[in-house]
Amino acid sequence: MKISGILLSLLCLGTTILYSQDIIDARQSVILEAEVQESPPGITLKWVLDTLNGGYTIRRKAKNDLVWVDSLVSLGAGSTSWTDTNVTVGVAYEYQIIKSLPAFPFPNGTPNFGSGYIYSGIKVPPVHHRGACLVVVDSTFKQLLAPEIIRLLADIEADGWNAHAIYVDRNDPVTVVKSYIVTWAANYPDVHQALFLLGRVPVPYSGEIAPDGHHSDHRGAWPSDGYYGCLDGIWTDQTVNINSPGTRHDNVPGDGKFDNNVFPAPLKLQVGRVDFANMTKFPESEEQLLRRYLDKDHHWRTGKSPAMERALLDNNFPLDLEALGQPGWKNFAAMFGFSKVKELPYRQTLTNQSYMWSFGCGGGGPESASDISSTTNFTTDSLQTVFTLLFGSYFGDWDYPNNFLRAAIASRTCLASTWADRPNWFLHHMALGEHIGYSAQITMSNTGRYLPPYYGIYVHTALMGDPTLRMHILEPVENLTASQDGLNVQLSWQGAAAAIGYFIYKKTDTDTSLVLLNQWPVTGTSYTDPCPGSGGITYTIRGVELRSSASGTYYNLSAGVSTSIQSNPVNWVLNPVIVPCSLNQTNGSVSVDPQTGCSPYEFQWNTGETTAEIQGLEPGNYCVTITDCLGCSETYCADVTETSSASNLLNLVYSALYPNPAVEQVALMVDLHTAQDLQLDVYDARGTQVAHQSYAGQHVHLVWDIRHLPAGLYRIRMESEGAVKWFSFVKS
Repeated sequence: MKISGILLSLLCLGTTILYSQDIIDARQSVILEAEVQESPPGITLKWVLDTLNGGYTIRRKAKNDLVWVDSLVSLGAGSTSWTDTNVTVGVAYEYQIIKSLPAFPFPNGTPNFGSGYIYSGIKVPPVHHRGACLVVVDSTFKQLLAPEIIRLLADIEADGWNAHAIYVDRNDPVTVVKSYIVTWAANYPDVHQALFLLGRVPVPYSGEIAPDGHHSDHRGAWPSDGYYGCLDGIWTDQTVNINSPGTRHDNVPGDGKFDNNVFPAPLKLQVGRVDFANMTKFPESEEQLLRRYLDKDHHWRTGKSPAMERALLDNNFPLDLEALGQPGWKNFAAMFGFSKVKELPYRQTLTNQSYMWSFGCGGGGPESASDISSTTNFTTDSLQTVFTLLFGSYFGDWDYPNNFLRAAIASRTCLASTWADRPNWFLHHMALGEHIGYSAQITMSNTGRYLPPYYGIYVHTALMGDPTLRMHILEPVENLTASQDGLNVQLSWQGAAAAIGYFIYKKTDTDTSLVLLNQWPVTGTSYTDPCPGSGGITYTIRGVELRSSASGTYYNLSAGVSTSIQSNPVNWVLNPVIVPCSLNQTNGSVSVDPQTGCSPYEFQWNTGETTAEIQGLEPGNYCVTITDCLGCSETYCADVTETSSASNLLNLVYSALYPNPAVEQVALMVDLHTAQDLQLDVYDARGTQVAHQSYAGQHVHLVWDIRHLPAGLYRIRMESEGAVKWFSFVKS
């Protein structure tokens, strides 16, 4: 990267800039933070004073809108704040502030501007489902890292994604790999689709570019992971002809490297890569570095590697007219506020102090940025930063052996790195809970929605790291258990100290994703899932906190903790009493006395009545649905007969049903005055027939094996020539 000159007169400008920010970074940025209030709702935007600007224009849009609406307000040069009162609690808004810069920094009077962005809201609701994520894994590590890959997929699921994995050979053509990705994307459409390239997934190359400015020795094809995320448009391999034998940048027709300098269409997938091939300066092997990254990833997601919520900047090109430090200032102020963004030496500070985000810019080579750090240093350092923006010559071409950008995430602490300035990265949504892959997608697709768009859609732009990572972590719950409690499943867990409540999700064998059970968080550490039915069920618990940042407030969810149970609820015990009708009378009755579930109960008969007992019945079939206090329900049907029918049938001498309750067998004994042909049927409490037998004779002695029957109430119906007699027993 070449350093631009600047007039000495710039050093004499009478601009008031907070803190020690470099003047060119400050003048070409609007450094924003926000304060929010709930009643009356208001979002107050604040920015650093710049008395030599020509005024401010503020615009607003919804996050997913493609264009900014007309300006909300125009403000004078002395303004440092503005309050938007046309806002609603629970809705997030994205703001753009443009300040005019008359004749700065160009002495010929060319118009210029500074820009700033913030994504703000008041108590923005939690995001329960984030999207679908495909992890494309280098098959070299399918077995070697199997436990870590399984854990990674579980961790991604625990943050609200539907996670999938495929394995590819590191020597596959990139077109073949992309065909797998395209198929997955078509099969799993979602609100977000993230693509995590893990290991030496084949590297696409494209273009005739030199975005670091080194046209003499660094122009040609650069690695382009965005190829995998760009599902529309045409990629050609016909026109570019740069023949530099033996270099990675040569690009000739038909060589498998594409012609495109820019993405032919906006990216549909949010792409990130973790790849430690050819990182030979590290003493660890490629496998060991991948394992270490996946361990770091897991520890971060589960709150085991906390970081101080502040940011550090170290721009060693303070006089470059491009304002190379602006991505750090603009993003970090929206995340942490003015007072928590510091200009400090990169390596010296991070060796001993924790800063969640960092920015480092210096003269670069493939393995270093001057006065920042180097790949060699990263092999031993444990710099205390999680997300880092780095800029300098050469190392934006991340497929170099021992590349500096990849070395950052190969180190012991860092999880994500980007080549920050070409293009400028727009990460402000993360301050309100968005994941870094979303920022990668809008940055790689930026044609002018965010200013400046310099190199906004060039094919080299890439994220090193897991694209599903977020910056705010709430510790998950612990010791989650599930147990059967009659008809219900009872959950209990140990809560997180910072949580204000908990959301419960479940997934049955027929569900494709988690189903939210409670729309509002429960404040206790137990939950009853009423009447879930039979079968395998997985339950997930996520804590929630009201998180404040320098952009606003939102409800932030912890990673989910899951447990599974094979639900096998008890059968209902209803204790029905059936009184038959007298001949040609309507004086029969049916009553139920539930002993299962919880009171109070609701009753709904097919006659329309809503009491536990119905009377004045004629012969017929009567059904009732019983619903308990938790909404569990059971349906029971009874046949009301005429008493004369039974006497005509039987002329009974003796009858007995034993044992009652029964466990393994039940015996029926009946003595009749005369021999008869009998039909005997056994019904459960729902009226379903479970056994049948015929018998002819005067003396009946039958034994049924009932070990296969579930516990509950059963009835035996004995019929002859249209007359019926009922017997009841309980299987315990």
